[in-house]
Amino acid sequence: MITIDHISLPAPATFSVDIFSRTGSEKINTLGQTVFDGRREKRRVEMHWPRMESEALAALFSLLDQNAFVSLTYPDPVAGEKTIRCYVSSRSARVWRYQAGAAWADVRLKMEEQ
Repeated sequence: MITIDHISLPAPATFSVDIFSRTGSEKINTLGQTVFDGRREKRRVEMHWPRMESEALAALFSLLDQNAFVSLTYPDPVAGEKTIRCYVSSRSARVWRYQAGAAWADVRLKMEEQ
């Protein structure tokens, strides 16, 4: 189950987790070796829904607008279920059908660990 600030999200059609390293300063010492001033593993989570109703999309985007950082709980490939503090790095949606209220398609959400 995927939750943002303890609110369950609809199951996405696709879900991916990128694990990458962030470093502080990077320098070369006198021996020609690369030296890092701190290194941390971070996660980037991407979710995709092929179709989402207007009300659900509005509720999701409203939730994300309330705070700069939110708590995301998701299935992690390394740690099992994991909770991270993250921010929205990208979100998008396109209109699928517009009749008396839009239905949205290709809703994408990318979140990056703080």
